[in-house]
Amino acid sequence: MFEGLLEGIGMETAAKETEDAVLFQSFWDIPTSLKCPVVGLGVSDEEGRRILKKCGRRIKALAPWEVHRDIMEEVGSASAVARRVDALLKRKFADAIAKVKSLPEEELLPLLKAAIARGDAAEALYCVAMRKALSVDTLVSVVGEAHMMGHTTAIDLFEARKKELKSVAKVKDLTESLEAERRERRRLGRELQGMADEVRELRLALEKRAEEPVAVVQAPVVPEVHPAYGDELKREKAKRKERERERDTLAREARKHEREMRKLKIRTRELENENKALADEVMSLAIGRPVPSLSSMPCEGRGCSTCPEMETCSRRVLMVGGLSRMEPHYRRVAEAKGLGFEYHDGTMSGGRKCLEKQVTRCDMVVCPVTCNSHNACRSVKKLCSKHNKEIRFLPTSSISALTGVLLDMPA
Repeated sequence: MFEGLLEGIGMETAAKETEDAVLFQSFWDIPTSLKCPVVGLGVSDEEGRRILKKCGRRIKALAPWEVHRDIMEEVGSASAVARRVDALLKRKFADAIAKVKSLPEEELLPLLKAAIARGDAAEALYCVAMRKALSVDTLVSVVGEAHMMGHTTAIDLFEARKKELKSVAKVKDLTESLEAERRERRRLGRELQGMADEVRELRLALEKRAEEPVAVVQAPVVPEVHPAYGDELKREKAKRKERERERDTLAREARKHEREMRKLKIRTRELENENKALADEVMSLAIGRPVPSLSSMPCEGRGCSTCPEMETCSRRVLMVGGLSRMEPHYRRVAEAKGLGFEYHDGTMSGGRKCLEKQVTRCDMVVCPVTCNSHNACRSVKKLCSKHNKEIRFLPTSSISALTGVLLDMPA
């Protein structure tokens, strides 16, 4: 019943493959000078390792340049490695091949230059290199562009590393300054608390003095005053004046301490603002861009933990482990990337049910191997395998390690 339909589909597929074979060649047949840049741009280290492993190679101890070297040694002929590289690149760049196969040869070089200018030359270089029967001038120009692209990329890489080292040094200095400001703030807080206690004691003493009755000596009715009684009256007046002077002194000291307390409160608020500014600058250097304000956050919830649309958010990341006091900084890194964020401190005393619910809600799980429990690492690995979730293990629980993983995650 379906023989005619299947036969038509088979003829159409065969015709398409024949057409592509006329325009494009196999990877091992492209010019030798273009194989290295095509493999370097089109085949990642992870993909290269998978290819070598499937061909029976031992890859555990190989450095990235050794993986590239072993692939390049096999792509000169139609070997098993070359065929797998050819199949991988055809799958990755199938859409690009379909777009450029109708272009004439004179438009290929401008296409490659435009792609290099955009910083996305892998597809264009592959499509040009795989084209059959290119003229010598076009091949020479393509090889020259690829060669100079390698120099430019190396220069840009070294400049980026220099900037990274400077940023790391600046982050370290700002972190030390922030810690010094925090110590000063704690010291001022203790001093403020001590002054508050002293003011409270002075107020209690002043109130106690005010409550004491003042002895009032009435003038004697008799016209003559006994000398001993007159001396006693003078002593009482002197004591009363002394108590009044002490009360005035305590009142002045209380007012003085209140002024000091107000100054310390103002200084404390200034230090809090400085600490916040330093923390924002450290976070900006860590994530590579300014920290967004509340008005520029991608959703109206102003925080993923309280967002009513958390269950339907497009991309979410779960962090298991790390320092609990760093959770606000982890969250700000994720939300600055436009991602939803959930956190689990790695404590498994409550069982796996809560952790499993969080894993099912998220698209990717990051798990630092430091500041974490072995039970949490094993559990989250099994849960990610069970629910088919991507998991990334971090070497440390620092902000820079989390930032490096989230920069590769699409929003």
